Amino acid sequence: MGFVIVEFPERREVFVDEASQGDNRDDHDEYRILRVGDGLRSFRLGGPRDCAPPTQTVEVADTTSIDPLRVVFSKIPSP
Repeated sequence: MGFVIVEFPERREVFVDEASQGDNRDDHDEYRILRVGDGLRSFRLGGPRDCAPPTQTVEVADTTSIDPLRVVFSKIPSP
């Protein structure tokens, strides 16, 4: 198992390999550490399509809850 933080400025549902992992933030608006199986994993956010990139595929391996992998999505500004 690997540990991952999915960073985005807002609370969003996180999908890993198209399966929901819950929200990226907890009730106190802190980032949640997600437990994800090791290997090549595809990440995307639920909600409005206002993030970049739309999906990310990354290798999850050798991570701990103290030093999790960070998957970062940026918010696309409204025109």
